[in-house]
Amino acid sequence: MTVLWKRFTRVCRSVLARTAFCLLSISCAVQLQADDASTEFWPEWDVYLRLNDKSRLFFLYSATKLDNRQTYSDGSFGGHFDVYAVPLLRRRVLRKDHADIARSKSFMVRVGYLFSRTPSGSSDPFSEHTPTVENHWRFQLPGSVLLTDRNRADFRIRDGSYQPRYRNRLKLERTFPAGRLDVTPYAHAEAFYDWRFDKFHRFRYAAGAEVSFGRHIVFESYYLRQRDTVTSPSHVNAIGAALQFYWP
Repeated sequence: MTVLWKRFTRVCRSVLARTAFCLLSISCAVQLQADDASTEFWPEWDVYLRLNDKSRLFFLYSATKLDNRQTYSDGSFGGHFDVYAVPLLRRRVLRKDHADIARSKSFMVRVGYLFSRTPSGSSDPFSEHTPTVENHWRFQLPGSVLLTDRNRADFRIRDGSYQPRYRNRLKLERTFPAGRLDVTPYAHAEAFYDWRFDKFHRFRYAAGAEVSFGRHIVFESYYLRQRDTVTSPSHVNAIGAALQFYWP
């Protein structure tokens, strides 16, 4: 266990250092192109509790830290219920002991609830309640590449105002075994449709990687670029880091 923990911390430091260097370079280049941009850090903690072979519970906590603030600008907590049943066809794209068993299924449904709010004393306070429903369709492509099409509906109530939206995300990923570890680089693109504006107004593009330490721990790091046609700032450059726990 001690050896595993040392390896985990060493890999985390290496991934964070390389990611920070690359993302700093990208952010500087992007900043030269768009002054109306925000640089943010998005940490996240995820916990998955397996109920049986076809379902699990999923809890998360995430936050947002802006580059010009010492404290976090907002935080979110959520609970979800996942159901998955249909196995992927053709060859197996993941090892049997991979932490996220849902990725070996062709279809998954998730229902949940998210609560978000700003800390007390914030200059732009808000609170948000968001029941969510989403489905994940997964397709195995040549070369053991996995394609996931996620469709999500957010029934948001922000400061008492009902603001529903639809989100569609396409994700490509490929898992490579590295000894006892699994490394999964990925890229995804996501579009947001908001009924307040009657159009797709927000677009996200991200690239990152996950490192799986056996069946229980996954560390994820990524860079995300967001463009919004109706809000300010119109561009966001985000560095994300997530620690995922799977049990049992």
